[in-house]
Amino acid sequence: MWHLGCVTCACLAKSHEIVGCDFDEKTIANLSLGKMPIFEPGLEEEIHAAMDKGKLRFSGNIKEAAKSSDIIYITFDTPVDRNDNADITPIQKTVELISEMLSDRHIVIISSQLPIGTSRMLLGKLQAKNKNVEICYTPENLRLGNALCAFMHPTRTVFGLSSPRIRQAVEEVFAGIEGERLFMDLESAEMSKHALNSYLATLISFSGEISDLCEKSGANAILVMDALRKEKRVSPDAPLSPGLGFGGGTLARDVQVLRSLGKENGLSTILLDSVIGANKERLNYVQRRLCEVLGKLDGKTIAFFGLTYKPGTDTLRRSLALEVIDSLKGSGATLRAHDPAILAAVETHPQLQIFTSADAAAAGADAIVITTAWEEFKSLDYAYICQKMHKPVIIDARNILLGVPLAKSISYYGVGVTNAGE
Repeated sequence: MWHLGCVTCACLAKSHEIVGCDFDEKTIANLSLGKMPIFEPGLEEEIHAAMDKGKLRFSGNIKEAAKSSDIIYITFDTPVDRNDNADITPIQKTVELISEMLSDRHIVIISSQLPIGTSRMLLGKLQAKNKNVEICYTPENLRLGNALCAFMHPTRTVFGLSSPRIRQAVEEVFAGIEGERLFMDLESAEMSKHALNSYLATLISFSGEISDLCEKSGANAILVMDALRKEKRVSPDAPLSPGLGFGGGTLARDVQVLRSLGKENGLSTILLDSVIGANKERLNYVQRRLCEVLGKLDGKTIAFFGLTYKPGTDTLRRSLALEVIDSLKGSGATLRAHDPAILAAVETHPQLQIFTSADAAAAGADAIVITTAWEEFKSLDYAYICQKMHKPVIIDARNILLGVPLAKSISYYGVGVTNAGE
């Protein structure tokens, strides 16, 4: 019961009676008291409303909950290692646990992120116990910071079915969810997620290289990307924007799945290999920019504004901001940070000094680096903040201050644009 599980429970409880389960007793105890394990706008209110109506409860007894249900919905946030390889152990453990008590009426739905071929493998394990059990794989569409809306109002939802006979039951589960429904086999549903995320990763890596070329040639990458998105062969929603690349754990996971699939089958994945390589190189952008502006970083103090994976959430897992900070290890710089959602030390980064206010984080610093696009960062009094800095330098890795009037004394550097500081 983490991000995906809590959002799924809250949304489906609008139409169904839901029992949320987890192996972690503390998580279940907290959820039963209405305490969320993560922050997501509107989630706590939806969970409380569903519990008050008797539509949602939480239990640590997975076997009993599965036995008394018609649908078993597996929604673990699949963990990944530092190389973005998925660990499907929690999903396998759940399938093994419930396999003994499934009857002919049961349908297992999975939204956890799975490498292609996993759903078919899990189906085999379940049908070894009961040949009439079927699986639906519907890839998650989790959008941190806007997860409830994304779940309830998707453009389309993909459903991979192990048998066409469960289609009606699956449609009933998602009756309250908008958007087109695309039904296919298990492998095609899994591949659709890998292909989508790999495509998005490719566009992001492409954007990074174009923005670097724009910086060196005097072009404005913001205007260039806008022109691309308005071309009818592209899309107004395409992730074409100057920035820092993509974080690990989501897009990178699916690129790695396809690279592994190619390797296993003797196929080259030249494009996907390049996407990963380009993204790793992109993590050096901030350090390169800092060195261009400040010279050697040894002895300098850098204040990062933003740590979370995205604005509107407190999730730090595989945060791009933290990966950028990791790239500065060994530089000799003192690293500070301020994030509206992070008020305590970050366990994985004990060297990082956390401040609860932006001006305190920036006081005496040689540069501010904006790494998460929190809305409140746009309205900060940078004239006041920069007066306290050793050097009034802002590197805006999210371009959120473009168009915001700044004092002439501030050296401002956006991404992919001709900068005021140059």
